Amino acid sequence: MSTERMEESANLVEVELPDCTPSNAAAVFAVLRSAFPRSPQLGDGHDRAEGDGEERRRFWVGTVDVGTHGDVECSLELKEPTEADISGSPDAVRQVRDALAGFYDVTAEPRISGDQEVEVRLRLTQR
Repeated sequence: MSTERMEESANLVEVELPDCTPSNAAAVFAVLRSAFPRSPQLGDGHDRAEGDGEERRRFWVGTVDVGTHGDVECSLELKEPTEADISGSPDAVRQVRDALAGFYDVTAEPRISGDQEVEVRLRLTQR
């Protein structure tokens, strides 16, 4: 793998929101999109198939590129505590955790650690 591709992959963090409502997913992804504007693989948390107004819990996945930074702005709030599993290089995971901690109360539980990649479960609650 070329050095450029290694550096690029070191900037990527996988974000999983298990058992999450669309409105909470929208809030978390909005924070991450504003903090890391070059994250095109990050959904908005809206399910186009929903039409009955009921918030069904789903599994949401996105990829964050920590290569660029923006100011964290979000007018959406979490309606309940939400769990997020994040994985990637240690520095990139720290940057995502810090961005979320700038907006939410964050409790971290390390899951898997290695030399090149870590996985952390975050519990996010609205301040």
